[in-house]
Amino acid sequence: MTAEVSSSYPGAPPARYSGAVRAVIAVLGAAAVVLGLVLVFDVVAAVRTVGLLVGLALVANGCLELAVGWSSGQRARSVVLGGVLVVGGLVAAFWPGVTVWALAVLTGVSLLLHGIGRVAVAVADRAETPHWGWLALGGVLNIVVGILALSWPEATVRVLCLLLGIEVVVFGLLLLAWAFLGSSARTPVSDQP
Repeated sequence: MTAEVSSSYPGAPPARYSGAVRAVIAVLGAAAVVLGLVLVFDVVAAVRTVGLLVGLALVANGCLELAVGWSSGQRARSVVLGGVLVVGGLVAAFWPGVTVWALAVLTGVSLLLHGIGRVAVAVADRAETPHWGWLALGGVLNIVVGILALSWPEATVRVLCLLLGIEVVVFGLLLLAWAFLGSSARTPVSDQP
């Protein structure tokens, strides 16, 4: 009889994510995809509405980050990385009179910081995290879109929505893939003869 107990010693096999955690990651990934598609295909002229949509997209990505790390024993990293996006999203959503320039800079800084942190964590934990490349790829995507937003902050509302919308859709799809592919990565070996 063997208990499935994950250990934090070096070389320990990674813990499997529970069905509930995978479901939360999948739901949040799907929400990110939907929000991204709204940003890409339903661009409105009102900056306030764009600020709300951008804020919701960043908050959804931040919640995804929290869900990914919650059961992995890396909660502190997850809270920091997810917190960057959630705070950026809340500021974008509730900043009265936000301009497109300020929204682009806020989005760019949030995505750049999160992307750098996500890549660093994915590479550092590659031995313990199955399919870690999906997470690193999501971080690289955030870095690229963050740099684009910062290098062109006076972009129009349409360009900002298109850039962030594509980033959110792809990031949501990457995390959906990671949730389903990474969920069956390794199972503990029993000591049956």
